Order: sequence, then structure tokens, then C-alpha cells
Amino acid sequence: MASNEDNYQVLKDYLVERGHGPEEIQSIITRVEDYEEKTQHDSIMDSIGTGGMDIEALVREALGE
Repeated sequence: MASNEDNYQVLKDYLVERGHGPEEIQSIITRVEDYEEKTQHDSIMDSIGTGGMDIEALVREALGE
């Protein structure tokens, strides 16, 4: 399985091949990271909402119970 860092390197290589400069690449990477974070957050909240994630178990684990 590829690491997140590997995936971003593949994206960077692709953007370089397309002729994007360093500032453009950083802007695109930042946007992708923001999108990824939002998507992960939404996915977790959906799992809690549908009962797919046991929120009580998560709370107990977080509190060391």
C-alpha cells in the first residue's frame, strides 16, 4: 500500500509533467490536502451518524477507560 507521502509525490510529478510551476503545485497540493481533510471528517461524522462507529467505545478509549 502506498503511503500518503508517496501519493502526493505522484501528484507532484504529474503536475510537473503538465508544466505547473512550484507555486502552482503548492497551491494545488494545499487545496487537495484541505479537500482530503474535509472528506475524512465528513466520513467519520457519517459513520457516527449511521451507527457504523461506536461513539461510546471511542469516548471510553479516548478517556482511557
